[in-house]
Amino acid sequence: MAAFISIMFGLFIFCIITILLNKYGTVSDSINKRLASISNLHEEVIVDEDMDKPLRERVLKPIISSVYNAFSKIVPTGSENAKSEELRKTLRQAGITISPNEYNVIRIITITATAIIFLLIGLFLRVSSMLKILLPVIGAYTAFAVLRFRLARMVTKRRELMERQMPDVFDMISVSVEAGLGFEQAILHVIKNFDGPLIDELTITSREMSMGRSRREALQLLGIRCNIDDMKTFTGAVIQAGKLGISLKNVLTTQAQAIRQSRRAKIREKAMKISVKMLLPMVAFIFPVIFIMLMGPAVVKIMDVFGGM
Repeated sequence: MAAFISIMFGLFIFCIITILLNKYGTVSDSINKRLASISNLHEEVIVDEDMDKPLRERVLKPIISSVYNAFSKIVPTGSENAKSEELRKTLRQAGITISPNEYNVIRIITITATAIIFLLIGLFLRVSSMLKILLPVIGAYTAFAVLRFRLARMVTKRRELMERQMPDVFDMISVSVEAGLGFEQAILHVIKNFDGPLIDELTITSREMSMGRSRREALQLLGIRCNIDDMKTFTGAVIQAGKLGISLKNVLTTQAQAIRQSRRAKIREKAMKISVKMLLPMVAFIFPVIFIMLMGPAVVKIMDVFGGM
C-alpha cells in the first residue's frame, strides 16, 4: 500500500511539474534550436532524430502509453464513441495534441493522486471517520473540476488569441494576393512572418493542401478546428469564390475589412460592459469608505450627545 501511494504521489508531482514547465521548456527548446541553426549554419550537422524530439515525446508520452495499457480496462476506448470524439475536438481547440485516451490517463492519475493526498492529510490531522471518507471525495471532485475548468479556459484563451490575430493575418493574405501571389503561396508567406495559434492552424491547412487535399476540404476543416464565426465566414467566402469563379482578390479584401470591423465592434462591446463590471467593486470597496467618511462625524456627535446625557 505504501509503495502504491508513493508511486501515485510521484506521478502526480511529475504531472504537475510537466504542466507548469511545459510552456517554458517549449520556448527554451525553440530558442536553443534557433541558436544552434545560426551557429552551425556553415557546418555539417549530424542530427539525432530521437534526441531532437521534445521532452514530452521522448519521456512523457511513453510513460503515459505504458500507464494507459495498464489502465486499459477502466479508460474508455473506441474512436466511434461520441464523447471521445467531442473530447478530441475540445483538446484540438485547446491546442493540446495528445489523444483523448492519453488525456483520460492523465485525468485519472491526477484525480486518484489528489484523492490519496487528501486522504493522507485527513490521516495526518486525525479528523473524524466521516471526514476521512469525505476528504478523498472532495479531493477527487476538486481535481476533476480544476482539470475541466483549465481545459475550458485553454480553449477560450486560444480562441481569443486567434480572434486577435485574424485581422492582421487576413490583411496580410489579402495584400499578398493583390501583389500577385496565389492563395497557397500567400498562406505560406504569412506562416513565415507570423507566429501564434492561428498560424499553427494555417500551417496544418497548408500542409493538407500540399499533400493533395482540395482547397475546399482544407478550408472547411480549418473552420471546424477554429470554431470561430468570423473564420467560418472567411473560409465559406473563399470556397464560394472558387466555386463561382469570383475574383479571389476582391473577396479577400472584403473579408479582411469585415473581420477588422467585427473585431472593432467586439472591442466596443467589451468597453461598454466595463462600467457595469466596475459597479460591483465600487459598491464593495468605495461606497463603504464614502459612507464612513460621511457618517463618521455624525456618529461621533451623536455618541457625545448621548454620553453627555
